[in-house]
Amino acid sequence: MKIFLLLFFLFITMFSYSQIQKKDMQLSLQFAPFITNQNSNIENSTDIGYIGIINFELFVSKNISVSTGFFTSNNTLFKNESGTIINSYGILPSAQYYFINKKKYNVFGTLGYGFGLEDLTRLNIQNSAITIFDIGVGGNFWITNKLSIKLTIPYFYTKNITINRKSVEGVTPFFGINYKI
Repeated sequence: MKIFLLLFFLFITMFSYSQIQKKDMQLSLQFAPFITNQNSNIENSTDIGYIGIINFELFVSKNISVSTGFFTSNNTLFKNESGTIINSYGILPSAQYYFINKKKYNVFGTLGYGFGLEDLTRLNIQNSAITIFDIGVGGNFWITNKLSIKLTIPYFYTKNITINRKSVEGVTPFFGINYKI
């Protein structure tokens, strides 16, 4: 039975295809690590959490898409050394250009700008406004006609505009799944 399932999985992945076309729609769910370093007078501490994004994408041509992503993050879900909790929520509209659009995989560049709220336990400020800028690359590896594994590697810059301070900046890989609707 295990051999049959393995052969079936290999058959699906080798012979399925899903080249993107105009008017296609996709829904994806991705996660990335959210690592923050807090410098206090006593010591340097590291917190580990997540950033999650659910994204709806519409193709306006074979190579260009527009999308709207809804994100949330928590910097202390897995490890909290600093005692400072940062939660954020928001929306990130973006555009993608697909440089490579093959049947088994595609590669794209992405550019986005969005807004959100950030809740910090430090500074006694709740629900500060933030802006988010991202630019990066990504790709999908199609497992079936409808389902792919998705990787996106953006550089992003998030600024808390309420206190006029950088919140997060850097590059991190987002892993997830993508479903063609």
